[in-house]
Amino acid sequence: MLDDPLIHQMTILLGLVTSAENGGSAGASAGAGTGVGANGGDWREALGDAAWARANAHAQVVITATGLAAWAQLSRALSAAAVEVDAVAGYSVGEVAACAAAGVFSADDAIALARRRAALMDEAGRQAAGGLCGVTGLSSAALEPLLTGSPVSIAIRNGEDSVVLGGPLEALDRVEAIAAARGARCTRLAVAVASHTPLMRDAAEGFDAALACVPMQAPSRVLIDSRGNRVWRAQDARAGLARQIASTVRWDEVMDQLAARGPSCVLEIGGGQALARLWQSRHPAIPARSADEFRTLDGVVDWIARSTA
Repeated sequence: MLDDPLIHQMTILLGLVTSAENGGSAGASAGAGTGVGANGGDWREALGDAAWARANAHAQVVITATGLAAWAQLSRALSAAAVEVDAVAGYSVGEVAACAAAGVFSADDAIALARRRAALMDEAGRQAAGGLCGVTGLSSAALEPLLTGSPVSIAIRNGEDSVVLGGPLEALDRVEAIAAARGARCTRLAVAVASHTPLMRDAAEGFDAALACVPMQAPSRVLIDSRGNRVWRAQDARAGLARQIASTVRWDEVMDQLAARGPSCVLEIGGGQALARLWQSRHPAIPARSADEFRTLDGVVDWIARSTA
């Protein structure tokens, strides 16, 4: 994937590459499609710096660019194998990539939008510091009273007893302590912003303005938004992308809507296997895997083809 033009665009946006096309700015040089990290290696080596990799300004761009580069290769291979992709959806910033995969805007625009989204969220975070905490093992009925009167809210709902909470740090500490005392498993996420909570309202408004400057069209394939609704029009995609920055992502509803379409299988595209595991837990009758599990593109395509046979 090193020679992918989307990856090259990513490395330039992140300041990891210099080239004649980019003005030959100071630093080590690299050929098209390779990135030079802070330690002199490529973009993958830059990811080895944990602080760099988890910075919002880097992570959102990397997630979007690598996901779309993988999608470009996979979609071509699936088309050649006469396998039809029924629907797409994206988790958090992944919804930007999903919109590009559905033809709402170009992959290049998606990467630029991810960068702008991260910058707006970081600015909102400087104005109102916050964080996120994963909470599992506590039912909604037991959790919701803890949030009454608190600035902490549910940022992402993955299932009945699996959510991500977000809010101001001190308030999040208090809710986390109470939830843990009641038997919940709490994991503070390595992020510096309270994504998908009201603390991000300014970022949501700014992103809506950024989206207004991007050519958009109606999805060319089924696209499910962060509330679990099908997106029919370009303006609905724009509204959903802006809204989700400051409101709850209903990933449970997204999974249910996808499952209701009766897919033969579900594939997670991107780093890790967390979403595939969430799917397996909620809809075990429909097989799900992550592209990360496979060593080759052919292996991914073969599994999908066998699942749809």
